[in-house]
Amino acid sequence: MNLNSEFSDYQLIQLVKAGDHNAFSEIYNRYWGILYGHCLKMLKDEAEAQDVVQDLFMSLWAKSAELDVKTNLLGYLYITGRHKVLNTIRKRKTSDKFIEALGAYAATNNDSVIDQINERELAAAIEAEIKNLPQKMREVFEYSRKEYLSHREIADQLGISDKTVKKQVANAIRILRLRLTVPATLLIMVTWYLNK
Repeated sequence: MNLNSEFSDYQLIQLVKAGDHNAFSEIYNRYWGILYGHCLKMLKDEAEAQDVVQDLFMSLWAKSAELDVKTNLLGYLYITGRHKVLNTIRKRKTSDKFIEALGAYAATNNDSVIDQINERELAAAIEAEIKNLPQKMREVFEYSRKEYLSHREIADQLGISDKTVKKQVANAIRILRLRLTVPATLLIMVTWYLNK
């Protein structure tokens, strides 16, 4: 039997402030369904409602030490959830306006301009991911793809075997392909860059 289920909200809050995980779980189990229903009613989207409630409880735990609930706990959670829902709706509207503006721009402007922007963004994304490769692998990859050295030349320069160079380049390509999530239209450019 869960002893925390016998505690009042006030007692649970005091335990959570002291870092009690079981008390936090009790609050979560006690109020998750109510809050989810409230958020779902406002957002009309199950995934968004779940995200908001999850975010609400994560914030509650993260700020538990300074938690100062003056009214009842459900009222506090309800108001906090409402603020998070309103922020989600605001973000959704901003995102929708951005997508509309981008669509209007695309409809009235030359596709080549958008392609150039996409290429620049893609090149920047590839460069950022290359920088995240392990140092030796990055060095081998850059010699291969930026300085166009052969495997033999890279091996001589770094004092390693051709086989190691080949393996490092193959591993770098595999890692970059996994990390780079791009629209299908840009996939051809990624493949070209990684395999050139």
